[in-house]
Amino acid sequence: MRALNVLLSIAVSLLLCALTLEGGLRVIGMAPAKTINRFDPATGWSKRPGATARKSTREYDVTFRINDLGLRDDTMESPAKPAGAFRVLCLGDSFTLGYTVERANLFVDQLERWWKSENRRVNVINAGTEGYSTDQQAVWLAEHGAAFEPDVVLLFPYDNDIYWNGQQAYGRFEKPRFDASGKPEERELTDPGERGWLRATAIGNLAAKAFEPRDDTHRFRPEGSERTVEREFAVVLDQPPGFITDATARTGGALRYLAAQCQELGARLVVVPLPSHSAISPAHAERFGRTYLGLEPDEWNPDLPVDTILELCRAQGIETLDCRAALRAASEAGEQVYFDVDWHLNEAGNLALAGFLHDALDADVAVFPPEHRAMDTGVAPTIVPPTPSRTWLKVFGVLWVLLTALYFGTYSDEPIWQPPLKVLAMLAAVFCIVLGGEALLARLPASLSQFLLLVFVVGLGTFILYKLGRRIGTILELFKAFTLRGHWYLMPLVAVLLTIGSLLVVAASSPLVAPFIYTLF
Repeated sequence: MRALNVLLSIAVSLLLCALTLEGGLRVIGMAPAKTINRFDPATGWSKRPGATARKSTREYDVTFRINDLGLRDDTMESPAKPAGAFRVLCLGDSFTLGYTVERANLFVDQLERWWKSENRRVNVINAGTEGYSTDQQAVWLAEHGAAFEPDVVLLFPYDNDIYWNGQQAYGRFEKPRFDASGKPEERELTDPGERGWLRATAIGNLAAKAFEPRDDTHRFRPEGSERTVEREFAVVLDQPPGFITDATARTGGALRYLAAQCQELGARLVVVPLPSHSAISPAHAERFGRTYLGLEPDEWNPDLPVDTILELCRAQGIETLDCRAALRAASEAGEQVYFDVDWHLNEAGNLALAGFLHDALDADVAVFPPEHRAMDTGVAPTIVPPTPSRTWLKVFGVLWVLLTALYFGTYSDEPIWQPPLKVLAMLAAVFCIVLGGEALLARLPASLSQFLLLVFVVGLGTFILYKLGRRIGTILELFKAFTLRGHWYLMPLVAVLLTIGSLLVVAASSPLVAPFIYTLF
């Protein structure tokens, strides 16, 4: 029986270590990403109706809410078009979905608000889905287009769509594919099933990255470079490899199929290729070319993907709009239109794209019939700042009351005015560290802020271990004693008490570091 208790003590200790590591990894931003997608037998995957997920990085904090029709859009009882409305259906990938911005700052929703402020009877549907390439967008329209009854279909392809139009799978999921003539491949897509429970943990994700063999299926080494890069970037090479030639032909086939579907639905198709950060910012192009591709500026061209899609559309008589000039104008005016680390458009980029589309869809291609032209001047959209959270004020107030009461009970001989002020000073220091640190990190480039956060955590942990010194041996002896005695049921309590006690000892030994220690609580 004692041996069993010892084994249970060891198991509980290991579990506590794992939980501590899991929590630490999540704090520094290594939590597993939540998905809003599910298997779809037609497109490979689609958004799960009613799903909600939050994605938070150093650059953005976004909540996704999917309606009952599987769209990141307003609540809809039916896909049917409202009577008398002019419906614009937006097809695209994560840019259209709004992977990095809240809906209030997404160009799709900005456009709809703008049009409605002009007293137009316009209804905009956001059918963007993370990871979709042109072939999947075409299949989605074939499956659902008739139910949504679009008058205009806006397609927003991105650079990497070209490569993935040539592939039969993306990540875990299989996907549809077309030949150059626009004929879909006849094959049944297989459901890969749910990810294992281990991949739902930060530890599992870290272990997978460390020990799973790297899959180089979608990587290659460009001619003239010493680096191995993602194959999807081969579209920017002046002399693209054969797999890009095949993918380009299949992209043309997907566009041909999409155009045929729009014609069948009686909808007007307009294609708006979205450029990469490198195509808009010369400084980013310089950095990306040398540090990632390992190529000189004259060995690649970031405009090639957009140029390729525009040429494919022209060859088939599909209407197009080129938004590069508008995004470059915003960038040259001093606006940062893409995120620093992430490759998506930020709030300013979405605003610039919405402004371009609003003017171009009226003037350049004139998609609106006379009865749906602007009736009023309207209000151009602006960036909607996030609603400031006041939760910290409530937490501050509750902690102040509780800690002051505890202080009174412990040091009853002190003057009555001292405990509230002392507790207030300590809490103010802790909250300044937390809120001020977050504000500082938010102003720094995401890559630098994440590194500094890691340095801070490691530095503070090292300082704590240094201050504990020989006490670490005593702590380990206590754990060993409880383990050998088989007191497995006491292990969580011992761990919590020793952790809190150790942190308080370190805090008492160094007043300058004490606020940082209290922050950990």
